[in-house]
Amino acid sequence: MLLTLDVGICGSEAARVPSSWRFFAFLIVVMLMVHWVGPTVAATPSDKRGITADDLLKVRDIKTMTVSPDGNYVAYQVMQANKETNQYAVDWYVVPIVENAKPIHVASGGEGKLGLFWLGIPYGGILASEIVWSVDSQWIYFTKTLDDAVQLWRSHRSDRLSQEQLTYNAADVERLKVSGDGRRVYFSVGLTRAYMAEANQREGRQGYLEKDLEIANYRVEYGPIWRACQDGAERWSFSAHRIDADEGKICMLTPRVFDVQTSKERAPVKNETEAYYSEDDTSRIAQIRRAGLKRGTKNMLVASADGQGLAWFENKNLGVTQPLMSIAASIGDTVFHCPAVACRSTRLENIWWRADGKEVFFQVRDGYNETLSSLYGWIPGEKGARAIISSDDMLYNCLKAKDKVICGHESWTSPRKIVAIELQDGQLITIVNINPEFKHFTFTKVEKILGEDAYGNKAHGHFVYPEDYQVGQRYPLVITQYGSEGFLRGGVGDEQPIHVLAQNGFAVLSFSIPKSDFVTKGSDIIAISIALQKYELIERGPVTAIERMLDHLDTRGLIDPSKVGITGLSTGAVMVDLALLSKNYAAASTAYSPNAPPGLRFTATSLAGKIRRGVNGGTAFSKTGFATWAKYSLGMNAHRINTPYLIQVADSEYYTTLQNYVALKDAGKPVEMHVFPNETHEKWQPAHRYAVYSRNIDWFNFWLRGVEDNSDDKVEQYERWRGLRTMHQANLQTLAAVH
Repeated sequence: MLLTLDVGICGSEAARVPSSWRFFAFLIVVMLMVHWVGPTVAATPSDKRGITADDLLKVRDIKTMTVSPDGNYVAYQVMQANKETNQYAVDWYVVPIVENAKPIHVASGGEGKLGLFWLGIPYGGILASEIVWSVDSQWIYFTKTLDDAVQLWRSHRSDRLSQEQLTYNAADVERLKVSGDGRRVYFSVGLTRAYMAEANQREGRQGYLEKDLEIANYRVEYGPIWRACQDGAERWSFSAHRIDADEGKICMLTPRVFDVQTSKERAPVKNETEAYYSEDDTSRIAQIRRAGLKRGTKNMLVASADGQGLAWFENKNLGVTQPLMSIAASIGDTVFHCPAVACRSTRLENIWWRADGKEVFFQVRDGYNETLSSLYGWIPGEKGARAIISSDDMLYNCLKAKDKVICGHESWTSPRKIVAIELQDGQLITIVNINPEFKHFTFTKVEKILGEDAYGNKAHGHFVYPEDYQVGQRYPLVITQYGSEGFLRGGVGDEQPIHVLAQNGFAVLSFSIPKSDFVTKGSDIIAISIALQKYELIERGPVTAIERMLDHLDTRGLIDPSKVGITGLSTGAVMVDLALLSKNYAAASTAYSPNAPPGLRFTATSLAGKIRRGVNGGTAFSKTGFATWAKYSLGMNAHRINTPYLIQVADSEYYTTLQNYVALKDAGKPVEMHVFPNETHEKWQPAHRYAVYSRNIDWFNFWLRGVEDNSDDKVEQYERWRGLRTMHQANLQTLAAVH
């Protein structure tokens, strides 16, 4: 398929908006997060400059936002990294839902707490605070982490002097919900911190029992593992809990109550427990997951204000785990199914009713490879759906507020801000822009690239032009992976500063992994995972999509094919390794590749072991299984690799990554590895993130552009790299002589 593209700094493919509204101008206005600095004036050309790694690191991130019951305010939490302190500033704000509103700083302090994979393994993301409003829209209740303990706090919407801690629970507080009368705040707690500490000490003295390498109680990379668990409402808990070593039971979350009238925490009585576990939006993720396993399952059921209407997403395909969902609704006893194409997607994300109960609004991802973010309206019984807004700009965590929806909004060149969208005509206004500094930054042109892999699966990416691009000139290219949407920040793991690389004279291809259709067939998780890993590993599906995009960019004369660098973390790193097994690149940078040799960490009876066995044709120790694994392992083929290879890895993933490093080192290949202490799958420490940004820029400048940073603190770095370059040139000369 011929690749197509959309051009512009903030392009919009097939944007469907009313003619009266000119979708999205790049005027970023007004607010500074930590302290209000008042209105700002439009930037003049002299104010503009290119974005730097330091600027990118200091982007303020909206972690949580929620709308008040009266529909007049938004409460949100912001985090900002500080590389000097190696910490995050954590703040909470309330802002009225009006254009360019002045935010009120209502709480501050606390610390970032690491999130977990569902198996209890830290992944590096900082957990967001949970926020709920009082029923009178006067107070926000929220979770705050201090000294690694998560407790319930509250603040009045008008100022931060009112912030106060409400609970002193021995366990972490989560899953907040306010009672209908406003007199109680429900929450859940798991195992106490003291219990977990005592259990760690006790088991450590006796030696941790290894039950299964997949759900171990202990891993050398992370230490003791406490499993994440679910409560009775199928809300996923992101607190760390482990299978109890003595009883062999998975922990359950315990509901608790904060009584607003008495200002005391207590256990709930029966009717309070039932109220807490009643239908709740926090169950939506579980509902969508269940939809794939059962034909006709109704999900995200939303009632109209008058109680006469009910709308939902419904899976019409039996046994599909990433189902093509469709919108349906009932009014009284009559059921309606929306026949419009706009009403069907695997990424239906939200449903709301119009106040009069006559129209259903819904949020969806659609367009080519679901690269558009859209809102539609549908009147039950009608054949068509009304387009409200549709754009390449991404809408996140949308919430209804009267006749508007409030969303997080990102474009390719601007981080998330809070916007309001009129459901009647699609008019979009900025409520608060928490990164006003971005009006001073210049960005290069961005194109959306559409294509396919070798099997016809849709793929896409974004091509970011280099600074001072000249038509007809070819440029060195850096490939980042493996998701590309919204603000093009740094790829999965946020390690490659895309726009900063462009400022350094690189073209950048931000690549998003294809969505392979066959993976959606069937409901057996093992069979699906085997099919997916075969597609990625053995069939090289995503790599073929990258290679086709490179051919397209080469044909257009945009890139120098001899100066292409490739990067990736986790699955992205597997794609890097597979790409290097096919041909040499000018340079590579990875963080962690789970495909390192010899791949013997999972037992055959574990879930991961069954998947690996299905992919490889046998266990890792079997002749067939090991041979298959070795064929696609970079480390086992180190002698074939002739690409300078940089590894920047967390200490928690050091031992696995070390195998590739040693293999390349022993084969006489140019490789360098940096290990970051107290890190996780995705690096979370600000100082480390900045170091990774900077070193990646230096690495690709050195290998692709022949440019060195003359800073005094980098003298030794370039001495090492020049030695690697001498080694690399000798290897290439030997390779040329052989051929």
